[in-house]
Amino acid sequence: MSQQFEIDHLGEAPTPAPDVPGARRGGRVTLLADAPPEHVDPTQMYIGTTLGVALGLFHRTLTGYQESYDGGPRRLVGDLATDTGRTTDGGRTWTYTLREGLKFEDGTPVTSYDVAHAITRSFGPNGVYGPQFIQQALDPERAYGGPEEDGPQAPGLSTPDERTIVFSLAEPTPGFPFFATTTTTTPVPRDRDTGADYETSWLATGPYKVKERVAGEKGHYLLERNPHWDPATDPIRHQYPDEILWEFGVARDQQTERLLDPSGQDRFAVATFDVADAHVATVQGSEELSSRVIAGPSAYLQYVYINTRRVTDVDVRRALNHAFDRGTCVELAGGTAGAQYATTILAPMVPGYRHHDVYPSGEHGDPVKAKELLAGKELRPLVFAYPDTLPNAPVAPAVKTALEAAGFEIVLRPVDKAAFYSLMGDAENDCDLIYGVWGPDFPDASGVFDVLFRGDRLTAQGNMNLSYFDDPEITAEIARLAQEPDRAAVAEGYAELDRRLMAEHAPVVPVYYKRQFTLFGPQVGGLFLSAQYFVPNLTRVHVVA
Repeated sequence: MSQQFEIDHLGEAPTPAPDVPGARRGGRVTLLADAPPEHVDPTQMYIGTTLGVALGLFHRTLTGYQESYDGGPRRLVGDLATDTGRTTDGGRTWTYTLREGLKFEDGTPVTSYDVAHAITRSFGPNGVYGPQFIQQALDPERAYGGPEEDGPQAPGLSTPDERTIVFSLAEPTPGFPFFATTTTTTPVPRDRDTGADYETSWLATGPYKVKERVAGEKGHYLLERNPHWDPATDPIRHQYPDEILWEFGVARDQQTERLLDPSGQDRFAVATFDVADAHVATVQGSEELSSRVIAGPSAYLQYVYINTRRVTDVDVRRALNHAFDRGTCVELAGGTAGAQYATTILAPMVPGYRHHDVYPSGEHGDPVKAKELLAGKELRPLVFAYPDTLPNAPVAPAVKTALEAAGFEIVLRPVDKAAFYSLMGDAENDCDLIYGVWGPDFPDASGVFDVLFRGDRLTAQGNMNLSYFDDPEITAEIARLAQEPDRAAVAEGYAELDRRLMAEHAPVVPVYYKRQFTLFGPQVGGLFLSAQYFVPNLTRVHVVA
């Protein structure tokens, strides 16, 4: 099923965000994370767990999501902008007006020029690893190389005044209000842009700013109130805790253990990783622990991306799908509390999902069927790359065992999690199989297919198409579906594209649909599952007395 969704076309979303009943100001909340984020510079950010924290606490965008804590629909609303955008020509031109009273953490006003500069810099080296939707819409040929090379403003942008920004696109783009939710539109003042160093010198526009930054795998960000954030400008967020500690280097098992029977500051802590699989049954069997769990389905899916530039034989890719042991991966993700084994490219929550199973091999794979497809072929060893984390430590040998039972030779390649997507996004990487997760940037199937399978958008670095898949017919169909104005009507087209991609090309092995099953401390309130970022939604977080 797909979650209900609404776009606010009623004008300016009301501010401030409604008070949270019983919430009080004060105290410190701790977020437990296994590793530091790869990027915090807004034009470089593209990992859901980081986005959930950043967009809940310190970065803002032109449009954003009001997510429901009680099962109601998500709403797309104006965030920095007064509304979700205005077009009079079928989506070729979009106009946004900034809210009055917006300020950076240093008290300087936020202007349309700052938004335009952020988008402009995203075309250059300081946007390589971030979302590319707006850049593609403004300049499909990517002829503009960024302000360092080609002048101070990207093509298609105009700023008639300090509160207005206009996007003139290459073609009608009905989904542009979704593109405006990405951190590409987080304002960056030109005179404070420190280039690559903006990773540590960025200016907050949300309710919190950095008080203390400690680098390293065991480091942290200590966030404090941003005195220049005005709730009268924000329809989404609150500012209840005095401080929020974002603590790194806390592995999944440690997060679980600290919250099973918390003491001290851990009573005010929130895990950002699922409950460790060894403790899932304990949590499910305890009424008290179950009351402190954020649980539910997500739009995220765990894949093995098959590098089609290196694994060119489609029958070999089909054999990988038949041989793969999805069931063991589900068990290692916490069982059915944390995952459900997958057979499709789209997760059930994404509009356009339809169940299919092109390679019916059961939960644990069919090595016999895989061997039939491999008969007579000369196989070379395949490099399986995965983030080097404790949860993945048992996954890698399980994958190796299952695939080698079908006749493959697998070389395991653990990769530092903090650099994983940057390294895998380099087109010259030498990995054949890449264990990665993806969730769409917005509640639309284009957020999967446009990113993961459009070959015309492959670049030297910063790729999220980790299959390096490039088929002109598929690209044309993806482009056609993305331009259809009636997004509900194209659901069947996306469902057929899902089936066709798997049957004809097999560029990925869908492993499991991710579910959330996360603990938090007994003195934390206001949390609920973010369907957008698959982490605890922090916009209502507060300390419980």
